[in-house]
Amino acid sequence: MRRLIQPMRRQLLRLAGALLCSPVLARAADNGLPRAVRQRILATLGSPLPKVLNVHHLALIRRFSIGWSPVESGAPMLNPAYPLGKGDTLELAMQAIASQDAALAAQRLMEAAQLLPHFVQMANLKPGSYANGKASFTLTTRHLQLLRQQSWLSLEMLGMDAPGDYLAEGYWPTPSVDGKRPYGNFTNYPVEMAQTLGLPVHRQADGSLVIRPALEAELEALHGQTMAALQVFVRQAGLRRNTV
Repeated sequence: MRRLIQPMRRQLLRLAGALLCSPVLARAADNGLPRAVRQRILATLGSPLPKVLNVHHLALIRRFSIGWSPVESGAPMLNPAYPLGKGDTLELAMQAIASQDAALAAQRLMEAAQLLPHFVQMANLKPGSYANGKASFTLTTRHLQLLRQQSWLSLEMLGMDAPGDYLAEGYWPTPSVDGKRPYGNFTNYPVEMAQTLGLPVHRQADGSLVIRPALEAELEALHGQTMAALQVFVRQAGLRRNTV
């Protein structure tokens, strides 16, 4: 199974890169990382996750560029081509932490990326209207409930056994919500969304759970808004605690 996951992850990265930005730029964006930086990235991904989210991590998270995984039903992900937005990712990372140490900046970026699922649980943001690029986005309590319920894939499930392969292709090893089961156990994710939000769910004679078609359509649209919701959240949410 593991041998099958890695090609799937590579295909995801190529497709996500094509959707998020120019395919040529996506491939070439960070293809020239110094050897010491690559080694630090691999060492960081092979080490235990930091237990404390520090000021460097927070500065990087504030700059995260959230994308949309095209796998299955789709789900939010940290943009694998430009995790800090358009530009040289390593330079942007150094700017974010106010350091000229490229290896340290790469380390902190990879730590912050792995801490992203935890940040969603560690921070909070009041519902309201927030700037999202040139548009505005109305964040609701439902968006917040769903963000905290989302199922993030482990590095292993993302095919990160050999993250150097993705660096070699010009992509950064970044986390993603599971596009197949974005809220836990069900591929029929609107049912799980309804359960999370306390909305009516009906059990059929065969034991399966269903919701009304109108509610299903409403929840599918709400799911599609979680990319914007997460983007606003990483930019604006305040920490309730800084420990994992």
